[in-house]
Amino acid sequence: LWETVYYHVMKSHNDILEWYRGTGLRPYRNALDIERQKDFENDIKQHLIESYPSQKNGEIIFRFPRFFFTAYSK
Repeated sequence: LWETVYYHVMKSHNDILEWYRGTGLRPYRNALDIERQKDFENDIKQHLIESYPSQKNGEIIFRFPRFFFTAYSK
């Protein structure tokens, strides 16, 4: 088991939210109606703004940890 952390330079908090929309948010968004999806995403965006401050050049350094493991069977 090991961890790697990738640091992605993102142009905006909306770009991070768009990344999440295509991955981990999908099952949660699909369970909500359109209005609740908007509220949910607004809450997430506010959390992103608080967690990932913009740099002086306006870009955001997005910390993206990943866990890996190797499995085998006998």
